[in-house]
Amino acid sequence: MPGNQRFGARLHELRQAQGLSLRGLARQVPCAHVHIRDIELGNKSPSQQLAARLDHILEADGDLVMLAAGADAPQASPWEPMASGFGRRDAEDLADALTAGAAPAGDPLRMAHLWLLAEPPQVLELRAGRRVGDAMVAKVRARVDELRRLDDHVGGRSLYDAVTAEVAATAGLLREASYIERVGRGLLVALGELAQLARWVASDAGLYRRAEAYYLAGARAAHAGGDTAGAANCLSSLAYQMANVGRPQDAVVLARTAAEKVRHRRGRTRALLWERAAWAHARAGDPAACERALGEVEQAGIDPAADDPAWVYWLDTDEVDIMAGRCWTELGRPLRAVPILHKATAGYAADRAREASLYLSWLAEALIQARELDEAATVALRALELARGSDSARAVERVRLLRRLFRPSQAVPAVAAFEDAYRADLW
Repeated sequence: MPGNQRFGARLHELRQAQGLSLRGLARQVPCAHVHIRDIELGNKSPSQQLAARLDHILEADGDLVMLAAGADAPQASPWEPMASGFGRRDAEDLADALTAGAAPAGDPLRMAHLWLLAEPPQVLELRAGRRVGDAMVAKVRARVDELRRLDDHVGGRSLYDAVTAEVAATAGLLREASYIERVGRGLLVALGELAQLARWVASDAGLYRRAEAYYLAGARAAHAGGDTAGAANCLSSLAYQMANVGRPQDAVVLARTAAEKVRHRRGRTRALLWERAAWAHARAGDPAACERALGEVEQAGIDPAADDPAWVYWLDTDEVDIMAGRCWTELGRPLRAVPILHKATAGYAADRAREASLYLSWLAEALIQARELDEAATVALRALELARGSDSARAVERVRLLRRLFRPSQAVPAVAAFEDAYRADLW
């Protein structure tokens, strides 16, 4: 079945499931109902912008966006059309993608390499709706920081709606307001940070396809705003997710590309991006490359006086050690992992249940590898208790993994106690 017919069939199926007529759906887009009919019949192919809008209205979780990408001819990189300036059409396209939670189609590895060569475009003065200025940018940035800090204590499932609503509101300003170039850049930088946060929160909520959809739009927004570190953070975050969902070799390329872009910096920004590169190497099963990347983290240092962006505030020496311990656990080196994780998790803040649960789960896994089953079960039980109140899909999945790892050892009393607690929670 040709690509546009696959899109049309899926669109028809989703529209029927929502109980919408052709005219009813067209009113929500808005567009002519005959255009929707022709798309459903496979006579016309949708634009990426229309596909994103339909995906959002019909709650397709990215299905329509991906089908449209497969149906269309290969597209130019989203960096290339901006060479002459970031104007009204660029603002509209980016805002539509962010509002729908669906990034434009494209190969992320190619995008990353093009980005290495791309200079931020001129942001053209836009005249449309109400005028916004520096005060509005400051308000948006304050809201981003508030949501970011809230994420320290609230799981992704609880925070997802608030973050995505903020993305939509700020994207609306980008698309509909009037502003000078300086203000436009400020809005774009804030949007890049919001998209990165939305990706992170969606991932924590278990919405992995939605999470990936934010990466390119966020990187593009940050790049257009002149925020190199922010764009690198978006692409590095994507690499982290790719490493976790079975594409570690691609993740290595993407993570190292992002890290190389900020090599001139010192401090937490550079350390964070090299941490993610180390993790990608660990997932790819390359201990030598992982150790070199961890050496880059150490060389970057954790300098509170460095000129780092607000989004890296959480990275400290304990977090760096925890990532090193996770890498050595992933590589099956418990003798290296256990001492690091023991030290880093001792006294971890009790009010950060999600992180504490996740990090203890890595210590438990390393202890299982070392065959210290009694201690592993004790640590795993604590991770289970913390995951129970974390509202985090990632924390729950880590506990489930521990349960699978314990299966051959059910005769050990401590392991049996963990199993009883797990069953009591009906996980």
